[in-house]
Amino acid sequence: MNAHVEKPSAIHFGARSLLAFALEPKTPLKEWLETLDAWLVRSPNFFSGKPVILQMGGLEISLKEYRDLLGLLARRHIRVMAVENSNRTLVGPHLPPVIAAGRVVNVEKLFEQEAAAPEPQVASEPEAAEEPPAPPPRPETLYHEGNLRSGQQIVHLEGDVIVLGRVGSGAEIVAGGAVHVYGALQGRVFAGVAGGPDARIFCREARAELLCIGEAYITAEDMDARQEGQAVEASLEGGRIKIRVLN
Repeated sequence: MNAHVEKPSAIHFGARSLLAFALEPKTPLKEWLETLDAWLVRSPNFFSGKPVILQMGGLEISLKEYRDLLGLLARRHIRVMAVENSNRTLVGPHLPPVIAAGRVVNVEKLFEQEAAAPEPQVASEPEAAEEPPAPPPRPETLYHEGNLRSGQQIVHLEGDVIVLGRVGSGAEIVAGGAVHVYGALQGRVFAGVAGGPDARIFCREARAELLCIGEAYITAEDMDARQEGQAVEASLEGGRIKIRVLN
């Protein structure tokens, strides 16, 4: 009796593009890790479940130091998916792969490039009417109605975030674009994480634990006490956070 053998199904594969957070370790690593720990105290879940790339350019460390660094990051729930500009001695089995095509992404420009890409030429029926061009897609805005309580987090890398309520202490917002809070802002806000330097943060009542735009941030301890409780706008100027009281 001959058994019926099925042919193996076809293998399907495709490509994916995604946004990843880039960490750039500095020597001495002990001091860099202490700075990272101070950041994680304010935002313990910021890297949790997110793809992370290590930017290794100019970092001269041994293979043992590199393995130790990966282990210390893993203990902090930071899982490294790949590295950029790594020394050749830091490549091997059981180590993150090296990538060479990583670049800082501006989400709005990415949408504009996709909208301007030429359409494939397809022969149309002679009598078919020409359809008007579709409007270019814009980054999406995420609306959250109600308060954001301690421990809750909003992550929206595709555009702006608008909260119609209060953001409590211990709550967190991570946005690719700008953040608007129509209430008291007592938690932490990360705006412009997709690389947009023009991202801003607006709130009706400023009591934030931390405000961050791109790579610059300011904590509650560093804010002007005269701005507390005011309606403010935070923007990035000269690589630093500037806070302006709104009248």
